Amino acid sequence: MSGIEILVGDHRGQYIPQFFAEYCSAEWDGIHPDDMQVLLDGPDNEWYWETWDSVHTTAKHVDKNGNEWYLYQDGDLFAICEELMTDEERENFGFSDH
Repeated sequence: MSGIEILVGDHRGQYIPQFFAEYCSAEWDGIHPDDMQVLLDGPDNEWYWETWDSVHTTAKHVDKNGNEWYLYQDGDLFAICEELMTDEERENFGFSDH
């Protein structure tokens, strides 16, 4: 099992946070409803990027096996679980020192 799952491709550009809010957020905890609305409003909302920064650094998903997943964005938006990452994944994503 991989510790990395792509959620939203970078082809969505500035709409990655909005797409996440529309289609991916239901399984994620730690997202305030007001923040969801800002993201759903899209990039024209003056608080969009500040809200996204907060959401993508605090959101967490616990899967049915108790593994904790976090959001990670580097172009694409990923869900990552460090405990499940292979050595190769750790190296490729810069977690090899952890």
